[in-house]
Amino acid sequence: MRTRDAALPREIWVLVSASFVIALGFGLVAPALPQFARSFDVGITAATVVVSAFAAMRLAFAPASGALVQKLGERPVYITGVLIVALSTGACAFAQTYWQLLVFRGLGGIGSTMFTVSALGLIIRIAPPDARGRVSGLYATSFLLGNIGGPLVGGALVGFGLRVPFVIYAVSLLVAAAVVGISLRGSALAAPAPADGA
Repeated sequence: MRTRDAALPREIWVLVSASFVIALGFGLVAPALPQFARSFDVGITAATVVVSAFAAMRLAFAPASGALVQKLGERPVYITGVLIVALSTGACAFAQTYWQLLVFRGLGGIGSTMFTVSALGLIIRIAPPDARGRVSGLYATSFLLGNIGGPLVGGALVGFGLRVPFVIYAVSLLVAAAVVGISLRGSALAAPAPADGA
């Protein structure tokens, strides 16, 4: 019988740590994004569209992300999603027009949904049944702490240039993708679940 304080699988801590890094990085770009959009000589409404594009694409792509997880498994969808956000965020840093920034930010929303849905599925699947509440709390806490800390750090980074937070976030996502990919590569717990009837 598992005790309440039993150690959680290493894979859980990898995902919780990656969640913090991803949320922290998302917060890094939050203070810079509206100002960066306005730097292309657009109005406030157009700047808010860039902010909303990320969330809109997350919403639109959520059902497809679930289907991808079912077909390909959580780990590859997670890694691909993080890499999409990393590349699109890096591209945002080098955007030369408002429309480029809008497209790159929207692509990031697709990747964000991919890793969010796959991480949730993987966390639920590998968490010990009697610790799922604890694991959910840890995962949510890590994400919320990143959301709190990110804008504070991002606000300071804006002083070095509006593009800097995007570069730092992109690099942190590449590191997170590498760590998760390597850590879960040989994991029996993170291996794809057998298909029904197998």
